[in-house]
Amino acid sequence: MIFIFFILFALGCFFSLTRDGSMLKYLILIGFLQDPARKLMASEPVYMTIMVGFIAGCAFLRQMLTNRESITAPYFSWNQDFLAPFSIYLLILAAQFLHALIRYGAPVIPVLGLVFYMAPLVAVSIGYAQFSSFKPMRSFLQMHIAFSVVVAATVLMSFFGVESVLFGEVGSGITIYDQGTILTAHSGIMRSSEVAGWHMGAAVCFLLILLANRNSLGSLLIASAVITLLLSAIILTGRRKMIFQAVMFGVLYFPFLRLYQKRLASGYFVTATALSVALVLAAISIFPMFANSEFELYLLRGSSVFGDATDRFSNLGLGSVAWAIERFGLLGGGLGVAAQGAQHFGGAIASGAGEGGLGKIVSELGAVSLVIIAWLIYVIAIHIHRSLALVSALKPSSLRFTVGVAVFIASNVPTFIVASQVFGDVFVLLIIGLMLGFVFALPKLIVLEMKKRPERTSALNYKLS
Repeated sequence: MIFIFFILFALGCFFSLTRDGSMLKYLILIGFLQDPARKLMASEPVYMTIMVGFIAGCAFLRQMLTNRESITAPYFSWNQDFLAPFSIYLLILAAQFLHALIRYGAPVIPVLGLVFYMAPLVAVSIGYAQFSSFKPMRSFLQMHIAFSVVVAATVLMSFFGVESVLFGEVGSGITIYDQGTILTAHSGIMRSSEVAGWHMGAAVCFLLILLANRNSLGSLLIASAVITLLLSAIILTGRRKMIFQAVMFGVLYFPFLRLYQKRLASGYFVTATALSVALVLAAISIFPMFANSEFELYLLRGSSVFGDATDRFSNLGLGSVAWAIERFGLLGGGLGVAAQGAQHFGGAIASGAGEGGLGKIVSELGAVSLVIIAWLIYVIAIHIHRSLALVSALKPSSLRFTVGVAVFIASNVPTFIVASQVFGDVFVLLIIGLMLGFVFALPKLIVLEMKKRPERTSALNYKLS
């Protein structure tokens, strides 16, 4: 399998470098295969976790060689308000990179930090260029769902006692002390339960996005079965916040869709209601079968996420900022000091600040960076709002899909605030960045769509305002 993996990896790099659009499927393929391939290697080398980054790097290199203006286009072509906060943000990154380099004398520390902050920005540019229509994004989500279902199946197999070198976490793994006992964090073929949980939670959201335009009974039944499988597997990872993220997505989706449709959106309401009823019925019929079993302990742990949400946000969200300032001061400790793996190279990680997303940012970039990032997020939110309004006005048939993509991106924010570890994964960062690049590309896609329809050429005068 290792030989096959590196053949696929070489093909992915080659086609990403030579063909537009090829990167998307290879990124998903290598992203999901790099963890099981790593488990088959004797030393379980850590570099395997960034193999997917080389696929994106090849696509970015092609972009630099053939379409350089598209690198900055997503940020400045449609909204000049990005210039000031974006420029200040990059200056802070550069200053903290030098800070960490001088302070620790180990280049790998600031490089680890730079990957975390720059990977999504690079992915936005790639996504803007690669998504030339709505269809590639749908295919991207479908492929991710298919691999996530495989991950869910392996998590369940692991729980039911199937032994394989591909199952289990890399390294010592995570031990969960809860419900008066010790629970295993099942990860299936992925290297950690955290990463497995994020991908399966994302797949639940992606399935709901794709389902929004389908009202057939068959689609609802199949989707209900797949979502039940994914949620059951997430529960077995012990990563409760991934359940919270999926629920957060469901809660936000309909109100935002309603906002941009400016009507009841009854078709989606019927679909959502039918799916909810199907899931409830599935839970009622399936979960009691596991009463007094080990699965019930996982289920009880998973259900506690909502009760613990306030405390986690207070302690790991806002509380991590105070811990970061106490440990590193107002100016921060430099890029990468709170990155995963930095401790092996002399990085000083405060345990509380390292887990909370806000604390991580303050630890590495300083307290003032929160103001700049808040400014940047505000500008991004305004741009997304204008883009969705444009879709609503000129291509309403795609509104359900595009709102779903935007809401998924937003649903990751509270997860990052209380638990930033999984966002240290390059594959996760690239997926989020690509999806944001698709949303940024909406004005471009609408213009291309209108040019194909001469009878609506006048609609091109519609401006983002």
